[in-house]
Amino acid sequence: MVFDTVGEIDAPSFETVTAETNLRDVIELMLARQYSQVGITRSGELIGAVSYQSIARALLATDELFDSPKRLSNRTAELAVEKPRIVDHDDEFNTLFSILGERSYVLVDSPDGYRIVTDYDIREFWRESTQPFLLIEGIENAIRSIIRDVYGDEVPAVLRDLSSESDHLRLVESLDECSFSHYEFLISKNWNDGFDEFFHERQDFVRQLVSRIGEHRNRLFHFRIEDRSELDLDIIEFAHGYITAVADNPRPR
Repeated sequence: MVFDTVGEIDAPSFETVTAETNLRDVIELMLARQYSQVGITRSGELIGAVSYQSIARALLATDELFDSPKRLSNRTAELAVEKPRIVDHDDEFNTLFSILGERSYVLVDSPDGYRIVTDYDIREFWRESTQPFLLIEGIENAIRSIIRDVYGDEVPAVLRDLSSESDHLRLVESLDECSFSHYEFLISKNWNDGFDEFFHERQDFVRQLVSRIGEHRNRLFHFRIEDRSELDLDIIEFAHGYITAVADNPRPR
């Protein structure tokens, strides 16, 4: 899962109003739809944007400059217009970081119109993008913990024997070197060594679950997934909840 361009963010469309719209209506629209910014157009063309900050600046300035300032309903949106930063949907993803370090939003010029990306969108995008990695890492750490609990200091010897008994697993001597294929083979082959005391499910269920997570791990960590929807996040979340809970509950001695 590699992110190269700005267009890979599923950003919402940028709502616009005409330059003649009065500021009261603009504020009511922003409050009703929970917008922080809206675009301003004239003759169908985007001429800028307004935000709560730009509206506040405009109101303060006009109150100071005019002896009899107009009421809010008589002031147009164009009075509070500001020039937004605009990037193309094909621009490099990293372009957003320098802009959002200075501004709270940036517009993306895409084939279907302008879209808006905020610093919140970036945080959510990264949270959702990294979530599968973190879940799978948690699953692997839990599996390693269970194996250590079963074998203790004998783990290196068990892993050496395991590799010699398989014609497709590479030789490993530590859990840090293991793949999910190693975990699957080890747990399935040596089920009665103590894994049956951890997992209160059928042996085949655990083997297939570890195998499925291994497949997702390989595709994800080797960037074989173009779209996050290709991941079965439900099974990853289930496996994380189930296996980490098993690891946290000590087996009977």
